Amino acid sequence: MRSFLSRLACVAVVMGTALSARAVEPRYLPPNSEVAITVNLKQILNSDLVKDKKDLVDQAKAFLKQKLDESPAKEYLDKAGFDLFRDLDSVTVTSDGSKDPNNGFVIIEGNFNADKLVEVAKEAATKSGDNLKVTKAGNVNVFEITPKDNEKTIYSALINNSLMIAAASREQLNAAIARINSNKTPNFRANFKTALETTNSKQSFSFVASGEGLAKMAESAPKQPGGDFGAMLQNMDGMAMSISLTKDVTFQLAGTAKTEEDAKKMAAAANFGLIGIRGMVIQQAKQDAKVQPVADIANTLRITTQGNTIVLRGEVSQANLDKMLTLIPR
Repeated sequence: MRSFLSRLACVAVVMGTALSARAVEPRYLPPNSEVAITVNLKQILNSDLVKDKKDLVDQAKAFLKQKLDESPAKEYLDKAGFDLFRDLDSVTVTSDGSKDPNNGFVIIEGNFNADKLVEVAKEAATKSGDNLKVTKAGNVNVFEITPKDNEKTIYSALINNSLMIAAASREQLNAAIARINSNKTPNFRANFKTALETTNSKQSFSFVASGEGLAKMAESAPKQPGGDFGAMLQNMDGMAMSISLTKDVTFQLAGTAKTEEDAKKMAAAANFGLIGIRGMVIQQAKQDAKVQPVADIANTLRITTQGNTIVLRGEVSQANLDKMLTLIPR
């Protein structure tokens, strides 16, 4: 799964990519979606916090530019007129929560010249042999990408000037094209739909999962000293997590337990652990002033319940973020 998603991420960067009221438009998602992760690059770069950190952003851009310059894709990106920081809006990765790579799916949103991109892709295809093919599904251009090491082929479709999708099979891709063109939203599980509705385009990062998706993830979750994280996931009926950059950083984690009693037990256990962590960090801050920002963040953490929902909220102020950034080597 990790290998497949990493290759799809490369497709996202090379092929280019729009933004909706939700973190991602629901009809773009496959009907078997149980987990969805969205990174909203446009929101991140436009946030006051990031704009205030121009030096750090310039360093990150320089690093990525250097890596792109080393890649053969650089030539084609330039020809297509695609700029990662200007044109890429968001990338969403979905799956059913299992390790099966065939269930991975990617939605890439942004702004690019579709005609130019297809033209450049066809040029690249003539030089790459069987590694890249440009075909059609109706009036939609499809890119079949096969790595040189003969790994599994990735199928990507350029829907329009603001949307590209990628899948592990041609059948899955064709079904997605038909669904998007028909404007029909899949009939998701109720708990996944509820979690998805907590997301919006102002969030920098979001993660949502149904209880079924969490259960599949729990099968491979490591057992931690003092508790089984996998078992905790299996007791959840859904989860939604988000991070938002404005002038500060706010974050929220909400999980739905199967029963109200389960929620109370999980919250009690989490609060007990939080008290211990907060006390330990505060004690360390007394001995080392560099730890004080972490102690301040720990003091903002709050765990509450409402019915069978458990919510963790917290905040990182710009002042504390500035202090922590001074500890990171430039």
